[in-house]
Amino acid sequence: MSLINIDDALKFMLKRAKIQPKTQIISIKNAINRVLAKDVISTINVPGFDNSAMDGYAISFDDENNKKQTSFEITNRITAGSNISELNLGCAARIFTGAPIPKGANVVVMQEECELINDKKFIKVKKPIIKNENIRPCGNDIKSGESILKKGTKLKPQDIALAASVGVNEIEVFNKIKIGTFFTGDELVEPGEALQEGKIYNSNYYSITALANNLNLEIINLGNIKDDFSSTCQAIEELSKKCDLIVTTGGVSVGEEDHIKPAIEKLGTLDLWSIRIKPGKPLAFGKINNCAFVGLPGNPVSAMVTFLIFVSPFIKKMQGIENHLNKSRKVKIDFNWNRKKFRTEFVRVRLNENDLATMYPKQGSDVLSSMVWADGLLEIPYDLTFKKGDMLNFYKLNDIM
Repeated sequence: MSLINIDDALKFMLKRAKIQPKTQIISIKNAINRVLAKDVISTINVPGFDNSAMDGYAISFDDENNKKQTSFEITNRITAGSNISELNLGCAARIFTGAPIPKGANVVVMQEECELINDKKFIKVKKPIIKNENIRPCGNDIKSGESILKKGTKLKPQDIALAASVGVNEIEVFNKIKIGTFFTGDELVEPGEALQEGKIYNSNYYSITALANNLNLEIINLGNIKDDFSSTCQAIEELSKKCDLIVTTGGVSVGEEDHIKPAIEKLGTLDLWSIRIKPGKPLAFGKINNCAFVGLPGNPVSAMVTFLIFVSPFIKKMQGIENHLNKSRKVKIDFNWNRKKFRTEFVRVRLNENDLATMYPKQGSDVLSSMVWADGLLEIPYDLTFKKGDMLNFYKLNDIM
């Protein structure tokens, strides 16, 4: 069976990612990492009035007829939250940051540039006066009717703060995607249990669950199931009725004990299998009923890498996130790649002080410590060689996770 290029496989999957159609109204207090289903429109100006950018003196300055005036009588004191007052021409008012600019004032001079004179009843300005300086005009940040947050935005703390700043307390978001998972393998043991000969701890459960939690998903986990065809079919069928997506690890190769692939072929359709990628060639993609399915390789690094490269963008599109593709940047490599490979490789690298990508010495798909050591994944295209100093795509782990 011929291998499918990574870009073609990802495009194929993304075309079949159904955006969550259901939405709900929630409080902005609970909106972190949720995805907006509707633009947020401001109904007010921000600020709602001209206000002072700093502590100082608001002045009604006659810049047409008396440009040389430098001393002004202090006739008012204005604090934040005060009612808007009025200032006569040629007078000054003590003013504080955020306080409303009085009617008639056309400049705020910072306090360090003023000197109190005549028993502190007047100020003398020690610099040239510039009209409108240090005044934040009404609507300077946001204008009424403006769209401040776009549909498809995954909400960050600053987005929530912006919504609150215009008085929005509830927003419409897409419902959480439901992801189902289970694990097969008679060799698997849960952390905390005694490790017998021939057994391994089930790290994939924790990596997939953690990656799903990072994406703010609702997880339905059936845990470890019996490693046979009947149990595998039963688990897939059960999850397909409850979930938007099923993600499993292992069992997608062609061995006698690999039951995932034949189970998908029996219950639904297997649309994609075997990708030109290392680690992670035996990746399966298909559909059961209305539920999408992704079967990841069983080796721990392969499972994480393929989740990040394929499943994460797929889920983000399902969530309604506009910018769902992984972002990369070019970095220089500090090693030679002398041998052409048949598959595109994602090697674990760390950037040194010169921003050169250094490769972890052990790149096996079982070497989970490489994912902890690495800053990111370096994409090495297949059938090419490279030398030290060449530029390649780098995916920062903190970003794509």
